[in-house]
Amino acid sequence: MKTVLKTGAVCAATVMLAACANTYEVDTVAMMEAKGDAFTQALHKRYVERAQFEVGEGNWGSVGFFNSRAKMAAMGEAVAVQEPARRHLKVDVETIASAYGDLAAALRTNAPQVTPDACARAQTWFEHWMEQAEEGHQDDHIAWTRGEYMKAIQDCQGDKPMAMPMGGMPAPLIVYFAHDSADVTGAVEALIERAVQVAKAAGATRAVLIGHADRSGTDGYNMTLSLARVNAVAQSLMTHSKGALETATSHAGETSPQVATDDGVKERMNRRVEVVFEK
Repeated sequence: MKTVLKTGAVCAATVMLAACANTYEVDTVAMMEAKGDAFTQALHKRYVERAQFEVGEGNWGSVGFFNSRAKMAAMGEAVAVQEPARRHLKVDVETIASAYGDLAAALRTNAPQVTPDACARAQTWFEHWMEQAEEGHQDDHIAWTRGEYMKAIQDCQGDKPMAMPMGGMPAPLIVYFAHDSADVTGAVEALIERAVQVAKAAGATRAVLIGHADRSGTDGYNMTLSLARVNAVAQSLMTHSKGALETATSHAGETSPQVATDDGVKERMNRRVEVVFEK
């Protein structure tokens, strides 16, 4: 009896230590300074929320899943939405498959740049919905996560730059940047690749690019930054088109804002490169 009790006490202590360690790790990841663009920063925040919920549930496997993705996002890495095939779904199988198609399509537009938090909520709630559907025994949690995803996906919308009028060129592509950055992230690369495919299918042979900055720096610095941004997008366009698209670039610094602001104000919508495709 004493041996059994001792063993049970050790096991209980081990479980408690594991729980404390996981809780501490969630707190640590939550306090990380998020890098990357607005979308990856929003993913960091929203994955932390999902991990914190699972801490309350004591589901340490799911805590680890969401927390690891929060950490990746905080480091500025592009975190692709998990495919339904990676889960052993017990319920909502067809609904989740359809929802995955809708979400993947939205994330291939510029929606993550235009509505980053809404798209981050859509991605994280979708994955939480799948996690609950894989468990398959808490109907209220399944309905809750499904409902939160459905609300978020309605708000995850961009300018739909890939829409192509009959017989014409695609609408202008707008690429948004993180503050004080000219980095083209993985999500933006995917957006540019898709834009190139649509433009080439429409017969485009040329892309005209204009780089912009917000008003949070000096005029000279912002002019240089807008040049770096337009060059980064031009390089990506040339890479994905394999030289099929000629590029013409210019940069305007902070002189042509999409959203008017006072001097010194950070504004994500003004940190952009506009791309117009031509025949």
